[in-house]
Amino acid sequence: MTQLNYKMGTLEASEQLIQDLYIDLRKRVNLWASITHQTAQARMGYVGQHLVSVVTGHLGGRSGARGKDLLLSNDEYAEIKTCYRVDQLGKCNDCDARVASIEMYCPECGSENLQRNEDSKWLIGIRHDEEFASILDPKYYYLVLFEFTDLTTPDTIQSSIWQLESNVPGFAYCMIDYYKNIRSASKSKAPFNLWPYQLKFDVMHPYLIYRSHITQKDEIVTEIFPGRDEPQLHRLKPLPEYARSQNLNREKILKFADYMRINIHDSKSKSTLLTEIQTQLDAAQFDPKTTADNLARALYQPEIVYHLSSLPNTIREKTASYYA
Repeated sequence: MTQLNYKMGTLEASEQLIQDLYIDLRKRVNLWASITHQTAQARMGYVGQHLVSVVTGHLGGRSGARGKDLLLSNDEYAEIKTCYRVDQLGKCNDCDARVASIEMYCPECGSENLQRNEDSKWLIGIRHDEEFASILDPKYYYLVLFEFTDLTTPDTIQSSIWQLESNVPGFAYCMIDYYKNIRSASKSKAPFNLWPYQLKFDVMHPYLIYRSHITQKDEIVTEIFPGRDEPQLHRLKPLPEYARSQNLNREKILKFADYMRINIHDSKSKSTLLTEIQTQLDAAQFDPKTTADNLARALYQPEIVYHLSSLPNTIREKTASYYA
């Protein structure tokens, strides 16, 4: 990329900035909007919508924050959520100065001892009962993630798209728990935070349908693409890695073993319990999706059991088989 020689506080710099970051950008976004039928607003979350449209071949519903993000066949639709972990502001561990992602050294003290942040997540907002009743209406949720492949050397960006079915137990249970328990007890009524690669994401068994890498030289290397490559099931991690999860207590681990019909020795240690369960899962070669569903069942049912009778019919019909 050509280094600009414009100086701050000059008319020439102001006009070139408008040309680069408004006129040219707006033209390009408008061009893609005419192709994908996604919103023409230039925000990273909406770039994710354009990318999903192009990758899946489905047009958008010309929506922004509200509406149907992706129009599928047979009057079905999908929602798209984008998490952008690139360009997050970090800090210097030596002098606490703020450090941009493009800076390899602290701008204040020159230190290489930097803290890079990757705490962005997907946000799923449910503002009222009507939105809660329709939360499982989309056939799929597409989760887009832009992140650095190595946070310590932020030079290569990885972009990924996962497709998950809205009515899988891990997602449906999670939304019920969020709206009925977490949000109802919250003063802020903040959206649900879905963290990439964490337990709640893992039990949703999403499929990775797209992945590419953008190098420091702006070269794009596509590793997974629909039609060319098979989607990859996102599997659970080895269970001991979830030992630190506050949501997964000892009682829920024992309940999970019971659902899997695994006999284990009781122990006060979560790690020991999870290790023993994992050993038996590996030996029996259980279906990974069934395992994830049963872990979701153990994780959420104690929290939502009292709300099941009051669920909207739209949710109850799609989740009735979970409680049998």
